[in-house]
Amino acid sequence: MIFKELPIKIKTLLIVLASALLAFLLSQAAGQSLASQLPARFFEEYGAVMLVIEPQSGKIREANKAAAQFYGYSIKQLQQMTIQQINALDPQDVAQELELARQENRNYFIFPHRLANGDIRTVEVYSWPLVSDEGETLLFSVILDISGKKIAEASVLEYKDRMENLAESRYQQLLFTQKHINQIIWAALLIQLLVIGLLLWNILVRRKTERKLQEKTTIQEGLLNSIPDLIFFKNISGVYLGSNAQFARYANKTSEDIVGQTDYQLFDAQQAKSFHQSDLQVIASKQPIHSEEWTRFPDGSERLLDKIKAPLISNNNEYLGVLGISRDITERYRSEQRIKFLAYFDPLTNLPNRYLFQEKFTTSCSALAPGQALAALAIIDLDHFKNINDALGHSKGDELLVALARRLNVLLQEDEALARFGGDEFVLLLVQHETDPEKAEVLMEERLQLFQTALAQPLRLGDSEFLLGSSLGASFNNTFDRPFNELLKEADIALYAAKEAGRSTWRRFRPSMQAQVESRFELEGELRKALDLQQLRLYLQPKTNRDGKVYGTESLVRWEHPEKGLIPPDRFIPLAEDTGMILPLGEWVLKETLLLMTEYPYLSFAVNISPRQFCNPGFVERVQELLQETGADPHHLTLEVTEGLLVTDFNQSSRRMLELQKLGISFSIDDFGTGYSSLSYLKKLPINELKIDRSFIMDLPEDSSDALLVETMMAVAKHLQLSVVAEGVETQAQRDYLYSVDCNLHQGYFYGKPEPARQLLERLKP
Repeated sequence: MIFKELPIKIKTLLIVLASALLAFLLSQAAGQSLASQLPARFFEEYGAVMLVIEPQSGKIREANKAAAQFYGYSIKQLQQMTIQQINALDPQDVAQELELARQENRNYFIFPHRLANGDIRTVEVYSWPLVSDEGETLLFSVILDISGKKIAEASVLEYKDRMENLAESRYQQLLFTQKHINQIIWAALLIQLLVIGLLLWNILVRRKTERKLQEKTTIQEGLLNSIPDLIFFKNISGVYLGSNAQFARYANKTSEDIVGQTDYQLFDAQQAKSFHQSDLQVIASKQPIHSEEWTRFPDGSERLLDKIKAPLISNNNEYLGVLGISRDITERYRSEQRIKFLAYFDPLTNLPNRYLFQEKFTTSCSALAPGQALAALAIIDLDHFKNINDALGHSKGDELLVALARRLNVLLQEDEALARFGGDEFVLLLVQHETDPEKAEVLMEERLQLFQTALAQPLRLGDSEFLLGSSLGASFNNTFDRPFNELLKEADIALYAAKEAGRSTWRRFRPSMQAQVESRFELEGELRKALDLQQLRLYLQPKTNRDGKVYGTESLVRWEHPEKGLIPPDRFIPLAEDTGMILPLGEWVLKETLLLMTEYPYLSFAVNISPRQFCNPGFVERVQELLQETGADPHHLTLEVTEGLLVTDFNQSSRRMLELQKLGISFSIDDFGTGYSSLSYLKKLPINELKIDRSFIMDLPEDSSDALLVETMMAVAKHLQLSVVAEGVETQAQRDYLYSVDCNLHQGYFYGKPEPARQLLERLKP
């Protein structure tokens, strides 16, 4: 049959039209059994999968032979099942598909149906309401397999022949009846009256039939217009025989205006010529053609259409012209392109992602000859970038990442690559072409320093300027046969070494670093247990005034390991910062200090607060809770914060400091002079004290530069009416010089080293 040779999309359209007609006829069959109706026989024998379903319960009331063959169940088994047992989606996904169909203005749904053998087939489901003899509303559904299998074997053209034969048969019956009535009229008047009544009844039936035919035509036109595709029919001469509403809108005409026109009357000459040539190709080959073309619509938009043109065939197998169906696949195409992009690129910076970078790495290294070049795989990690996200929001953090990516990109050479692996982590592939191995390493180190220097430069966004710190770890490779993951692991180890070296620097991987990383990992695990096992010890360092009297202390923490002895803070504090353990550790130090304050109310106590601890959303509330729990006087408590935290998160820091200052707590800027300072910030923030970093004290009074800086800091503090504490005072000469510039509050080994808290406080008792 010719129907078998039609493309799947045209078959689908014709089956839907025929099924819609069947649903209409079935709905009109009230008062008679389903088996006695032509549509019912057609329901049983038709090649498309058809089901009658209860809308509320989903129970399958009727199924045709095609349904049983498609699903692999008998009709009796199907009548004992619900549609939910066949549908492979859960109710939530079904509801989502229904909503998606509504949004896309589709008159069909797409579901995965499970067959008896366990296979999943993707189907389109077309449904219409159907009223039973008992007045019960059911759903008549046609299921079309769009997984590639044959949709149906029945032909709507064959069905049309059957209906025409049926109409002709009924018409002949009418003629016979009329002839028979004329014969009976001569027999008797009563019979004549009866015949007249029968004639009137037949007239009413005929009018009803005509109305049904008109309704059928309206339904078919409505169904055609409800299909979102562009559909048209032409004769062999290229004259339009009809179209659906979507095609008429595309041509900027009404459906009535389309009829009788040619492409040259509807479109520009170039477009009309292209359409006409494809029509001639279909007519000449008598075969469908398929293409995807970008097409300009009347509103000026460019849309990608999936086009199919096929021969239009009459009931007598005559070629009447061309049938065309065009589906808008623009959004699908864009989604596919987006998916392809996301598979290889970072959506924020448009840099390669890990997958694409690894491909580029492999390709670049395979093109390099051992001994002729040196490659470096480097990881860049922005120091404390989380603080920026917490303080300024992720949108501002994203802007900084994009700006940084642009800055690094311009430093790349032709065979090098930059990627973003996620968060604030970037990865570099650098190549140095040099036959001398030692010279190649020197040049590569210079390149790495170039990137480190670029990372250290301020970034300007609008009217704001940001100073980002970064650490970089690199692994060198001159054999080009080592696996990517191995080099990446080495670069990661080198990155940790850069962070342990104080951050804002870079390190190259050395074999000895492996042991350090393993030791660090072991230390991390033990640190997690240290708090629970009560291995932390609170130490205090005294702070003195000009009279040499201890007026307060600074709280410090030491880790007393049962096997490794006393572990200094520079080994575990950075580790705690990186792993987030600084939060419980910092709270422990604060609580222990508050407990001591209740016993020694005549001393002031200072506690260092890490940036991560200070930025924690519940920090202010937790300090209030600890003050209430311990009963400590907040007027004797000073919290020391770094100036970098204040600059990064000025507004939030100011609000939190004001809240705590209202309780009586004082604030000190720790390590003043080593970070990014701003006099305007110092003026606006609720600060009570500055602590001059030990790096400015250690070479006093001999170093004139340090002396000038200290004098400047004292002038600033005096102008802002702030107290000043000098850290790291270790000699009498340093003490005397500080007294000479009116810096009278000191802290350092000259006055006393940190010692266990109880031991120092007992010694300081009056």
